[in-house]
Amino acid sequence: MDHRRSVGTHEAVGTPTVGGWNGCPPGLHPFALGGTTQGREGGGHLSSAPGGRGAALAAGLPPPLISGAGMHGGAGGTDPRLGPPKRFPVAAVDDILKDVLGSYLREQPYEPTRCRDMAKDLAEVIKARVKDLMIPRYKIVVVIHIGQLNEQSMQIGSRCLWDPASDTFSSYVFKNMSLFALATVYAVYFE
Repeated sequence: MDHRRSVGTHEAVGTPTVGGWNGCPPGLHPFALGGTTQGREGGGHLSSAPGGRGAALAAGLPPPLISGAGMHGGAGGTDPRLGPPKRFPVAAVDDILKDVLGSYLREQPYEPTRCRDMAKDLAEVIKARVKDLMIPRYKIVVVIHIGQLNEQSMQIGSRCLWDPASDTFSSYVFKNMSLFALATVYAVYFE
């Protein structure tokens, strides 16, 4: 049997029969123990999680009680499905990046071991300063690249899977006489 699933939609594969879906008992969907979809009767989502509603229904037991934590309207009374209550402040993060990179690297010569350690330190400082902005429900990722300026070119790329309506990034390139630094802050909204 084909157990297809797609993000955001639930599709059932099979044909309804008198005894339920492909011979399953009435009210029990064949994916009740191996996927997430809607049951034929009574609606609702059936879960493949151990001890979840699908397992309870298959065993003839009532569904387990589920607490409200993490459900609609969780912490703060906002519905996470609606997206962030306010956008991530990219301009403020740009200012943080300029300030931190400029103050730490302005007179710094390129030394490989020193720059490796400095990249870690800069990432921690930037992450702390961004978290001080107190933007709720955003996960922050900071990536720093430091390299020597020596008449070469370099391309740095990144790929992310995210929601463009709520997730964003900020980056800044700093150069002095002997080194360059690229700092990127990724802000991913956590639902």
